[in-house]
Amino acid sequence: MLHDEDLVALVQRTVVEYGGLHILVNNAGGGGAGKESPFDISLEQFERPFQLNVFSAWRLAQLCAPHMKKAGYGSIITMSSMSSINKSPAISAYAASKAAINHMTANLAHDYGPEIRINAVGPGAVRTGALATVLTPEIETRMLAHTPIKRLGEPEDIAGAVLYFAAPVSQWVSGQVLFVNGGGVQTLD
Repeated sequence: MLHDEDLVALVQRTVVEYGGLHILVNNAGGGGAGKESPFDISLEQFERPFQLNVFSAWRLAQLCAPHMKKAGYGSIITMSSMSSINKSPAISAYAASKAAINHMTANLAHDYGPEIRINAVGPGAVRTGALATVLTPEIETRMLAHTPIKRLGEPEDIAGAVLYFAAPVSQWVSGQVLFVNGGGVQTLD
């Protein structure tokens, strides 16, 4: 877990090395997807996804905003998840933390505008190391049955959405969550 002094040092080092700061991508995240039964996890295990997914994103936005405002341009992109709107068992901590990101994004758009835009990207099932730990052929088949674009996502699909929000082409978009999910809903159950 990062400490506040680490986040402060990260922003300061970035400004010194690059001469300013215009784009922040809050891409750290985690949780126990499918392993968060309220009967089996502790309060500390429930808190961890909020610390990692929500609190660190909020704090980094707070630290970066003055530099972006000074530059007259900023774009903050935070990673949400389809789990923020899906309903599944044993994922309440992670899903709630990602839902908090969606609402935080919409509200911070009012605080940081007009110089800074803030948006979120909500990936569906993407072929990553994390997904590989729980994905079986049976689960993939069930996921694809509810996905119009009949494949799971690739990291490049998410990178494209992040690039859209980082670039001036999205200059009139703020407070939004873009779900990148092949048009469907992919859950582990």
